Amino acid sequence: MNSLSLVFWSILAVVGLLLFIKFKPPTIASLLLSKDEAKEISIQFIKEFVGIDVENWDFYSVYWYDHDTVNKLHHLGILKKNRKVLYDVGLVESWRVRFVHQNQSFVVGVNANREITFFYADVPKKSLSGKFEQVSPETLKQRLMASPDGLWSKANMTGTGKKEEDFREVSTYWYIAEAGDIRLKVTVELQGGRISYIGTEQEILTDQMNKVIRDEQVESTFGVSGMLGSALAMILAILILVFMDVQTSIIFSLVLGLLIIICQSLTLKEDIQLTIVNAYDARMSVKTVSLLGVLSTLLTGLLTGFVVFICSLAGNALAGDFGWKTFEQPMVQIFYGIGAGLISLGVTSLLFNLLEKKHYLRISPELSNRTVFLSGFTFRQGLNMSIQSSIGEEVIYRLLMIPVIWWMSGNIIISIIVSSFLWAVMHQVTGYDPRWIRWLHLFIFGCFLGVLFIKFGFICVLAAHFIHNLVLVCMPLWQFKLQKHMHHDQLKHTSL
Repeated sequence: MNSLSLVFWSILAVVGLLLFIKFKPPTIASLLLSKDEAKEISIQFIKEFVGIDVENWDFYSVYWYDHDTVNKLHHLGILKKNRKVLYDVGLVESWRVRFVHQNQSFVVGVNANREITFFYADVPKKSLSGKFEQVSPETLKQRLMASPDGLWSKANMTGTGKKEEDFREVSTYWYIAEAGDIRLKVTVELQGGRISYIGTEQEILTDQMNKVIRDEQVESTFGVSGMLGSALAMILAILILVFMDVQTSIIFSLVLGLLIIICQSLTLKEDIQLTIVNAYDARMSVKTVSLLGVLSTLLTGLLTGFVVFICSLAGNALAGDFGWKTFEQPMVQIFYGIGAGLISLGVTSLLFNLLEKKHYLRISPELSNRTVFLSGFTFRQGLNMSIQSSIGEEVIYRLLMIPVIWWMSGNIIISIIVSSFLWAVMHQVTGYDPRWIRWLHLFIFGCFLGVLFIKFGFICVLAAHFIHNLVLVCMPLWQFKLQKHMHHDQLKHTSL
């Protein structure tokens, strides 16, 4: 590496980072309550409507939003128009919290208006025994209403019903809430006057839904084709190692596989909490659920690590047989890779910004900087996501696929194009409309990575992919912390 190329590449990398900071996709306003607020609201709700004090129960929480509805509104071109409605009724900027104690649990959904939009009592029926005063649907609605703009202010009763369940009478109230282009069907179940369930079903009021569903099916089909490409790569890797007379060192492959396993354990705590909130069953103890979460995480890590190990072993062996030096001069590769990742971020953000201004593209922001911070997202999680995605994808689509396709076709350009196409279509592009622009961008980025792989080696593309993902997923967190720190300094200076 001569000094001139080092300086030139460094300048391009800095320019890329500055372009990304200036033109990165905008974030939405955040109304998310703090976790402590959501907890307190849930405790008071359960005490008032169920008669049980859960203040000293074990508490778990995760950020929640209705990704499916947000995605559909985006592709209908009416997301911005309905953004406030999503806030008001709790389809974005909401919490899902769970209280657990002695094989009993309650799940509560709390929206930005401090209202309860979801509830499920996973407790023995005897815990709901004893008579509460039976309230009318209208009275219940008034008691649940916490905001003039929220879900319950928009809800209108549509009917009531009764049923016998385990020799207990269950009363059901049905409501309809409409706002903007969204209709919610709300169901409330009560046993002996105590609320045991609150749930909603969302509907978008449009005659264009068939087109959106068709587009989503196309995206799913592309995703499956990408996964099939990965499966085929794994089979080819095994065949190469079994039947071809290739020699390679296993050290780098072992390191890559172990990195996957180690990264999988970085977010073990968050994974267990997510499992408890979303899938806890009162017939099991928290320790059992936690143990199953640990075993599931370790098994996933082992399986993914094994795939990475086998594919990288075969890819490196085949590349070595062709005389490619995929792991030589690692520091040079890392330098060019980090620069390439930052350059791609800058160029992409600038291009997408121009396309949005010209109304050729719509990008759907889903999380604000503040929401990312309050929801508990950590640098550790961003590091885990970035390492796993970069290692897994680059091993399969660059280190293995490019040599395999070159070996089959005898053409390096075809190998780069085909591997990049398969890599692009395996991605979900639901936040972009039209989708094909995002797929085209991924395809071009994949070709860029393919050229880097041929010119510099595997470590280069691994570094480029990693730094690209790390900056993208962690920038909201860093930016909010910086803004918070600057605000604190301003207040301190003002007080002085």
